Amino acid sequence: MNKNNLHIFFLLFIIGLNGNISAQYDNSNIGISFNYSYTTTSKLYLYPNAQDAILRNQFIEMDGARSYGIDIRYKISEPLIIGISTEYLRKTSNHGEFSVGGFIIEVDDGFELIPVELTLYYHIPFSTENFKFYMGGGAGIYFGRQVRNFSDVSVTDNGSQTAYGIQVCTGMDYIANEFISLRAELRFRDPEFDMKSKYSKQVFDYEGRSLLLSRESFETKANVDGMTFLIGVVFRLF
Repeated sequence: MNKNNLHIFFLLFIIGLNGNISAQYDNSNIGISFNYSYTTTSKLYLYPNAQDAILRNQFIEMDGARSYGIDIRYKISEPLIIGISTEYLRKTSNHGEFSVGGFIIEVDDGFELIPVELTLYYHIPFSTENFKFYMGGGAGIYFGRQVRNFSDVSVTDNGSQTAYGIQVCTGMDYIANEFISLRAELRFRDPEFDMKSKYSKQVFDYEGRSLLLSRESFETKANVDGMTFLIGVVFRLF
């Protein structure tokens, strides 16, 4: 989903808040959910600052990222709920495009991402007593770092930038009983974050030879632009 469509969806959500909802919601005001998510696509750019446009725009596809998270929501009125959520996402891919000392070395490359998102949810009118349909939108802050492993070498973060963005979602809660609900959700977001890393060591052994790595930090970039499918269990309190 491109950024223009994301902005349009967000504006439609804001307009939709002017409507009324008549479906009755349960008496609990706080819900805590534990979630499993699957993000369809993401990209890792190994040379985002290269002068050559072709090299700069090359990326590794990092499809099928899985994550685990927690979501806390508070009902502020009959149709409106505010929520804060976070999750841990890690995705790596093994490829052989890393050249050191004339050797092409297999590398496990990827990224870790921790989103923290604040969302305003709106229960839409065709919700029923057991099925609560909603849409939502809000803002997010995204903390990321690169993951790279080969031989006995890894990387450490050396000042990666924090990313910011908007996100929208739509979903449904199935009220199983007084205390537990089952949740299914589709979320759209498009965080793009720059990562700055440094190798954990400068010399390593490969096929009987000692190879030298740069002492300087280097930059990569990740873009998590796919749809996120979420399922979770909600525990309703108070």
